[in-house]
Amino acid sequence: MHVHPAKAAPFEGAPRITAPSVFGASPNKPFLWRVPVLGERPVSIEAEGLPEGLRLEGNAVRGFTSRRGEFPVTLRAVNAKGSGEKTVTLRLEPDGMLRTPLLGFTTWNAFQTGVTQEDVIRTGELLVEKGIAEYGYSYVNLDSSWQGEYGGRYNAIMPCERFPDMGAMYARLHELGLKGGIYSSPFLAPWGCPPDRESLPGCTVGEPDIRFPDRNTGIGVDRREAENVAQWTEWGVDYLKYDWMPTDAVNADLMKRELLKAGREIAFCVTVHADPACWRYWVKNCCSWRSNDDTYDTWDNLYKRFSYLNRFEGRTAPGHFYDLDMLAIGAMIMNNLSCRYTPEEELTAYTLHAFFPSPVQLSMQLDRLTDYEFDLICNEELIAINQDALGDYPKLVFDEGDVKIYSRSLEDGGKAYAVFNLSEKEAEGSLELGGEYALRRVWEKEDIGVSDRLSYILSPHESAVFRLSPVK
Repeated sequence: MHVHPAKAAPFEGAPRITAPSVFGASPNKPFLWRVPVLGERPVSIEAEGLPEGLRLEGNAVRGFTSRRGEFPVTLRAVNAKGSGEKTVTLRLEPDGMLRTPLLGFTTWNAFQTGVTQEDVIRTGELLVEKGIAEYGYSYVNLDSSWQGEYGGRYNAIMPCERFPDMGAMYARLHELGLKGGIYSSPFLAPWGCPPDRESLPGCTVGEPDIRFPDRNTGIGVDRREAENVAQWTEWGVDYLKYDWMPTDAVNADLMKRELLKAGREIAFCVTVHADPACWRYWVKNCCSWRSNDDTYDTWDNLYKRFSYLNRFEGRTAPGHFYDLDMLAIGAMIMNNLSCRYTPEEELTAYTLHAFFPSPVQLSMQLDRLTDYEFDLICNEELIAINQDALGDYPKLVFDEGDVKIYSRSLEDGGKAYAVFNLSEKEAEGSLELGGEYALRRVWEKEDIGVSDRLSYILSPHESAVFRLSPVK
């Protein structure tokens, strides 16, 4: 390898607050914001400028406020090694969550159809115990196979026996300062059915609606979005992955209307093949959307993802992002608790997801992380590019066969470049920058110096990331 990621040390040194410069939420709904702070423990945190109704409890801001607008909040963290300070703009507007891409975990690749309530809870605990949450990972999202049958107080989908108390599960995540998601579909029979079940229930029932394609037995005429949202609200759900194909705006909007009525924020992601022609709907109503195939830990699968990247260039915005799907690195149950990627391919998979303003959802068993994988997922400088509040979508600025370079603008006036060697041989080259910049290697966390050229040497299937700052 030519790229050697810096060692991650979440519990060493003086405090460094890793929150993005903006945090979005909705007024008049329960508020939760876990403040991510790197550095030696114990560390104390203070917050100045919180609007009325919100309070800092330990490392999380909680409460309920009716205030709307933008509120500069000064965060201060202190430990035995020093102190750190950062001002974050708290933006409170209806449907205002996830102004920067979601960072978190999803269960599918890690656990697939055997996932249990304990798996979800333990994953949340490991995010905190290992310090991964201090890099901003704050969601634990439950994918398909939790579903049982219709029933309960709201005549909604009830969980199967592997989830004896959904309310307690989400309450534990909230206690940790984390948020929790759930999976559903307008299909009569969603994907992700365990081998011991004939089918799973979706958010429609009854006879197939002939207006929609006959896939997975179709979409039912009897709509149950309201009942299911009421149940998710009672459990404490914070995020919905809504999964069907073709992913149309009609079925999306029927669910979105119920989510907006809910008594809590529930972020809305649609998958799996969101129609680019409906981009105006996605960019207004969805925190993220997918229009690509599922991820697997094969080079062909990763290589193909680059062909999707131009579908939504210029068609995203802060709070509304194109989703490259969950990661396929680390120990995954779908591949017998291993990963078929080479180290270079694991690095490139993470680089692709993090450099683009895509949600970054881990999906490996966190108690089996290698040191190298821990370093990959815990690079605060690359995560800061992903979480940059400008939300600029990268542009392809160099394309020579299987060597591609993308550039994106950053809110501080700088730029970031990612170089991908997708070929089967070593790649060496340079790119004229059109002026002098102070260059920094992001994976290595090393300054290069001032130059008007970006130079690289990459092994096959390897990638590199650079941050450029204007020379004053």
